[in-house]
Amino acid sequence: MLLLIGIDGATPELIERLTSTGEMPVLRSLMRHGVYGRLESSVNHDPCSAWSSVLTGVNPGKHGVWSLRNMVPESYQWRMANSRMLRAPTLPQLLTEFGQQAGTLFVPMTFPARDAEWTTVSGWLAPSVEAEGFAHPESVASLARRRLKNVQQDLRLGSYVASGRYADAIGLAIEAVRARTELALDLLDHARWDFLAVNFSELDRAMRWCWHLIDRKHGDFREDLYTAHAKLISALHHELDAQIGRLVAALEPDDHLIVMSAHGTGINSRAQLCLPEWLAHLDLLSYRSSAGGFWRSIRNGFDAGINATFRFLGRILPGPLAGMIPEPWEAAAAEESDSWIDYERSFLIPTAGGDLYLNHEDSFPAGTVSNGNSDRLMLDVMAKLQSAIDPATGARPLEWVKPRERVCSGPFVNRLPHIVTRWDQTRMVMGLTATGGDGRVKVARPPAGRVPSGSPSPLGIFIAAGGGLQRGARIEGAKVEDVAATALYLRGERVPSYFDGAVLKQAMTESMLQHVPVRILQRDLPRVLESPERIEAASEAVASHLWALEHEL
Repeated sequence: MLLLIGIDGATPELIERLTSTGEMPVLRSLMRHGVYGRLESSVNHDPCSAWSSVLTGVNPGKHGVWSLRNMVPESYQWRMANSRMLRAPTLPQLLTEFGQQAGTLFVPMTFPARDAEWTTVSGWLAPSVEAEGFAHPESVASLARRRLKNVQQDLRLGSYVASGRYADAIGLAIEAVRARTELALDLLDHARWDFLAVNFSELDRAMRWCWHLIDRKHGDFREDLYTAHAKLISALHHELDAQIGRLVAALEPDDHLIVMSAHGTGINSRAQLCLPEWLAHLDLLSYRSSAGGFWRSIRNGFDAGINATFRFLGRILPGPLAGMIPEPWEAAAAEESDSWIDYERSFLIPTAGGDLYLNHEDSFPAGTVSNGNSDRLMLDVMAKLQSAIDPATGARPLEWVKPRERVCSGPFVNRLPHIVTRWDQTRMVMGLTATGGDGRVKVARPPAGRVPSGSPSPLGIFIAAGGGLQRGARIEGAKVEDVAATALYLRGERVPSYFDGAVLKQAMTESMLQHVPVRILQRDLPRVLESPERIEAASEAVASHLWALEHEL
């Protein structure tokens, strides 16, 4: 058997420190008896995109998922990520085709669960345990509903953190981790698996909202908060370590284990939030009315005031009542769509992650960019992004900017943003300078309102242990696309030739590779067809509960 355990948001530097000090003894032992390395996430380190690459072994240009919100081709509509959007076969699907028993628990991009021969309990994309498509087969769905009836599918920690109730936030995360582990142990006990993936998203949610507690480079870091609450972050890591130990104890001596995170966590620089105003300063994005920016500012200020009131109430009310307080800023932002953009007068469309679509006449109904000027516009915008400065520090917050064809490939690359960015996550950004055609310099600033202090970062962790794997070795250069190829190899199967990922041979002993050589299955990327209506129905189901969480994700 191969057991794959995901820890979303697990950050190499923090994991390495906690294992070295003995605060995560299980992972420390696994590192000593197996291999460890840093795992490179997908190019935009978005959880939905990264896990899609883990599951399929290919890059976003082949599996078709860029982020939680994806642009619908030939429209200005956004679609929430779901399993029906995947355009490549998944690891459980491939293993099932090879005659193996496979399952996934709480893994992103598995909702809706497919009515297929493998087992699925959906992750945080599912609205609830009662939702259609939450789990498959029904016997597993029934067990999961009982085990998880009091557990939030996706933790809302923003209101707890805003009111200073860090212990309550971490307590919710720990309760969820324990409940998910119990379900996983039930399934491990009642069936013999060839492959089972179990993912924990709770650390990711906690780290996004609590990153400022532990990172001294964060603009909101305070020594008193660190002294009072940083131990809570260690407690959550310790709990995850203990629950992973329980799962590992259920394995047989000849089983294999992979522990990984599809992305890490770093400072939410907020640079991506500056882009709409930055583009507007350069006359590359227009609002539907001249008052659009004014009314957006008024609403942001109103939301911030209401939010401050609710934050005060959260501090003084008892725990059960405080937990019922709504989060007005997130709710108001969730109601907003990109309808505020005047597409007939805009040349670029920003994404939530800071990437940019050209409003190209071949891609969008009101396209303003032609083939004749698209290359020049892209070069000009990329140059301006590279020269943009945060006036608070004088630093350039952009790490790099590239055309999509430089970072992705495949039949669906035309669905991805034309311009891909990566922002420095070592500091918060107070603004971005924009130099207009008249030579005047303007500053685009992040909008008002509460945002998480942390965000996904490009590096996660990879640990593997079991027969044929090296002991106490460190590997380099592992990527999320390599996980599926390595899993197939450890299960004795051939690796499809269309994979972008490869078997991590450096993790294997020479004896293992000699006795079990890597085999390739010559196969083109299959066409995975799904009706637009079914994709849209799944997207609406995801949106029904995630709109209010958009700024937490």
